[in-house]
Amino acid sequence: MEIRLNEKRLVLLASCFQDMRQKLMIGKRLREARKAANMTQGELSIKAGLDDGSNSKISHYETERYQPHYKTVCLLASILDVPECYFYCRDESMAENILAIHKKNKRYHLSPTEINELERAEKQLEEATNTVKKLLSLRLDIEAADLLPGSLKP
Repeated sequence: MEIRLNEKRLVLLASCFQDMRQKLMIGKRLREARKAANMTQGELSIKAGLDDGSNSKISHYETERYQPHYKTVCLLASILDVPECYFYCRDESMAENILAIHKKNKRYHLSPTEINELERAEKQLEEATNTVKKLLSLRLDIEAADLLPGSLKP
């Protein structure tokens, strides 16, 4: 017996499957973010103003019984200090990278461009430090000014 699905049904089926996978990510990521923030479902529920702290809504979101509206996801993200896109990311390594970038930006209050510049400067400083260490280990008689780049010489 051959089963034939028309194109519309395939698209609908794929869409439902994608929605289901998306839904599963929100619950999973919500649970991970809440635990990382050392919060109970009740505490998160109270902070978000979702209910009286009985934790039922958060529990329903985490178990995928209900799916939160985007506004609610944004509120929970703010409380848990994660970007809202984290909840929708299906790839584990991408989700980890999103959190790492978010934490780094939050820590220094820098734009991505400023972070790149800082990382580049840090690498240059490390290279210069290694050069100085090598020269000192060779015990060469060099004046400090000779080690400085041209723009930094007195």
